[in-house]
Amino acid sequence: MNTYCKKLDIIAQRDPWSKQVGFWMRQTAWTPSYVEHAIAQPLVFRALTDADQGFIQPFTFSANEDDAQRLMDELWRCGFRPSEGSGSAGSLAATERHLEDMRALVFKKQPK
Repeated sequence: MNTYCKKLDIIAQRDPWSKQVGFWMRQTAWTPSYVEHAIAQPLVFRALTDADQGFIQPFTFSANEDDAQRLMDELWRCGFRPSEGSGSAGSLAATERHLEDMRALVFKKQPK
């Protein structure tokens, strides 16, 4: 299929009863003459065999940077945050406020 544009839509939904997160993935492909939609099927796990040893296995799925960002945004919408938390805008702002408070204590001046 010769496509001009492909877009991956990922939707996440948190199930409060099972504490699971469900995902739906749909790919839309545009050509000059039509639009095609495809939906991802449930993943199937295959047991590794001795013949698999030493071989790099293909990705389960891959996404471009925009699609990966949409996945991150969906997880954020479901309430997930990075475990570490460092490097986020909120973490940086809190550190800056703390630093300003420490300067005020050390140098005996009013914080902004």
